[in-house]
Amino acid sequence: MKSYIICCRNSGELMRECVEKSYGHIRYELPFIGALCVDVPEENTAAVLKLRGITAATEDMKVTKFEAQESSKSCMGNADAGSLGRGVSIAVLDTGTHPHYDLIKPCSRLLFFKDFVNSRTAPYDDDGHGTHVSGIAAGNGFSGAPKGIAPEASIVSLKVLDSDGSGNVSDILAAMQWICDNHRKYNIRVVNLSLGMTYDGSLRIDPLHLGVGALYKRGITVVAAGGNSGPAAKTISSPGNSPYVLTAGCCGKAGVSEFSSRGPAGTYMKPDLVACGEDICSLAPGKTATAIQSGTSMSAPAVSGAAACLYSAYPQLTACQVKKILMSATVPFDDEDKNSQGYGRLDTEMLKSLI
Repeated sequence: MKSYIICCRNSGELMRECVEKSYGHIRYELPFIGALCVDVPEENTAAVLKLRGITAATEDMKVTKFEAQESSKSCMGNADAGSLGRGVSIAVLDTGTHPHYDLIKPCSRLLFFKDFVNSRTAPYDDDGHGTHVSGIAAGNGFSGAPKGIAPEASIVSLKVLDSDGSGNVSDILAAMQWICDNHRKYNIRVVNLSLGMTYDGSLRIDPLHLGVGALYKRGITVVAAGGNSGPAAKTISSPGNSPYVLTAGCCGKAGVSEFSSRGPAGTYMKPDLVACGEDICSLAPGKTATAIQSGTSMSAPAVSGAAACLYSAYPQLTACQVKKILMSATVPFDDEDKNSQGYGRLDTEMLKSLI
């Protein structure tokens, strides 16, 4: 069997019938981007992809977390960005989130958990990456660990990566569909994607690009890590290469991290900004456990937490306005170009003055 994401012009019912006639299996229906995820016997693939009404088709590609990096620069650390994120939820699409004390005490802010990998119901994280990310965004310091940027924000944890930090585009799109269906119920204003893939095709048919664009059009701020493939140019991963995404690069105290991916991304300047992501102490699986990691995966949730603080203070803001405000609350490094740092380093103290 081969898996594809197919975008359809025809009605869902008609396309379902066509796929099933070719002995295919529909794994996910994705109306938010007008697509289906289908598994098709390899000998029938050509026939399915020739069906009338299919406007685009891509294989269901692999997506991975961005691995922790060796750090050479000390980091200034992240302070909360004011307003604390109260009442706002951040959806973290990652390896899951452990119910760490800093997320569930004195009252639980791990608002919802859904497992697209193993279909388990209780929150867990069999890798640790998602828990670390969640803590940077919203840890409250209950256990004595460093606080996150938005320590009163809630986390909606959607597990889309396995115990090795790997996953499929289809599961990520299914999680995005869930967000589209439920963002008002849980007040999800921010989505964090500390993951990515290499995609060399047109952005118009990159399924992750379609997904983040659909979230943005629903008023949701999508923050993505740019990737750890620097210092070479044009190394920003998908979906960080999307113009709809607020793309975070990584920096330390002295400048942009050497491993942080560089732009441009097509005709777009990327990353949009950089945030402290070197030697970050945050949560790990366990009641009070912590770990230190470096990478753009750590920078993205700092930006996500800052976005949650903005939405908490000004619920009427649009995703476009939040992106502009965060890019304006930056301090550029003098010796770095735009394709390394975007507008510069996110300054949470400057952001506080705007809230």
